[in-house]
Amino acid sequence: MTSQENINRLILLLLEGEQLNKAEQADLMNWLKEHPEDQKSLAELSNVWINLDSNRELTDELIDEQWQKLHKAVISNSVETAKVVKISIWNTISRYAAIFILGLLVSGGSFFVYQNYTNSLLSSQIIEVPYGSKSHIHLADGSEVILNAGSKLVYNSQFGKKTREVSVEGEAYFKVAKNPNKPFIVKTTDLMVKAYGTEFNVRSYGEDNTIEATLIEGSISVTKNSSDLKRVQKEFFLQPHEQVIYHKAVSKPGDADTSGKKDKLFISKNIDPNLYTAWVNDKIHVKSESMKNLAIMLERKYNVKIHLDDKELQDLKFSGVLENETIEQVMVAMRLASSVNFRIQNREIWLFRD
Repeated sequence: MTSQENINRLILLLLEGEQLNKAEQADLMNWLKEHPEDQKSLAELSNVWINLDSNRELTDELIDEQWQKLHKAVISNSVETAKVVKISIWNTISRYAAIFILGLLVSGGSFFVYQNYTNSLLSSQIIEVPYGSKSHIHLADGSEVILNAGSKLVYNSQFGKKTREVSVEGEAYFKVAKNPNKPFIVKTTDLMVKAYGTEFNVRSYGEDNTIEATLIEGSISVTKNSSDLKRVQKEFFLQPHEQVIYHKAVSKPGDADTSGKKDKLFISKNIDPNLYTAWVNDKIHVKSESMKNLAIMLERKYNVKIHLDDKELQDLKFSGVLENETIEQVMVAMRLASSVNFRIQNREIWLFRD
């Protein structure tokens, strides 16, 4: 196989939704670097494959028709004809774009992928939400994800074509489109959640000592991640209004020996889902929550830094629902409900006793 034939093969694999291994990715990236003229000449078509989509039925007749037009355009090398073909395909479904690309490949000529587009194919799509915000994402398979403040969602550009897999850091609420042939997988640092069509919440902030998966509707399974591929991990199945809580094996400062510390996983039944999903509706719902944990929730929701050095204050418990209050109003309410006072300067808050 010649070098060009190998490149064409890799391109076709990408278009078919296949994953390239590291060696194949390196070959394709090196080829792109060596052919800047090809990248530049067709850069305007860079987003066709990702962005075009419709429900129009793709028949053999339509494919043949488009292929003939493309073949003539390539052979004649007519710029005007190529433009007409491009416009025609632009208004159809994304697989017509593949026909256009294949026509270019058959001609042995240029290829439309350029550096940035290929990077998006070979790497991941990343959506990050800063503190004080949240984001609503619609995935290609029809699933919806709501990302909480300080969270990140990562998924491959080929999501939905062969597999449905995302990674989450922080907190996310999922409404998964049903597809029994393609389970929806959510990966965190220590847990993997699998769902076929359901609603659930995943909380996995790096600074927290726990990871939580809360099922609202449908069913999900939870498995612990393991670097040992030969070790079969136990799969835990949840029913609605159940929650799995994974306690990380966290070492405290000064611990000399950490080898004996183990992570723990528990399943809680008959939980109140509102306690864990209120944030979706811009609320904070707490029940006997410590001031220490509540302060973390407030930092994320309002994009502030709360200084809380008093150990007794950290252990104070609070219950209630916060909705449209400003951070100043929240602080005043806390002062009225307890012996906590506060001082606000810019986006920093100090809590202390009177």
